[in-house]
Amino acid sequence: MKPKINKISFFSSLFILFLISIPGFYAYYFTDWRNEKSFQDADRRRAYTEFQEDSRIFDDRILLRKDKSLVVDKNRLVFKGVKDNVVHLDVYLLELDPESAYPHYISKADADKQIRIGDSTFEVLKVNKRTLQLKILDRYES
Repeated sequence: MKPKINKISFFSSLFILFLISIPGFYAYYFTDWRNEKSFQDADRRRAYTEFQEDSRIFDDRILLRKDKSLVVDKNRLVFKGVKDNVVHLDVYLLELDPESAYPHYISKADADKQIRIGDSTFEVLKVNKRTLQLKILDRYES
């Protein structure tokens, strides 16, 4: 024989469960956890360490790591690597079109010559599979 279920107690437990779940759903969907100070500090620290490990600008030298970007004089440079003794560099002109990459190829034979990227002039100091070092010869001043 089946035990009889009291319909009132079943519906009252569903109602109580519904009332308890409303604040949980509200907290999950409508609060922004990223506004808390501890999360902001962690994001800031993470961004700072990533920048330090990636491409950098020293006084008049630039160190570009492979597939990492760096903004230099209103241009964003991305070193894509070396293939068949040709250096592949993507240049984003931030004033004209910041979403489109303009490929720039430098052969290792022409690496000792001056390179003009945007309105700035550079000289290639060192190239390997993972890094590209440039010396800033002339900078664009606005």
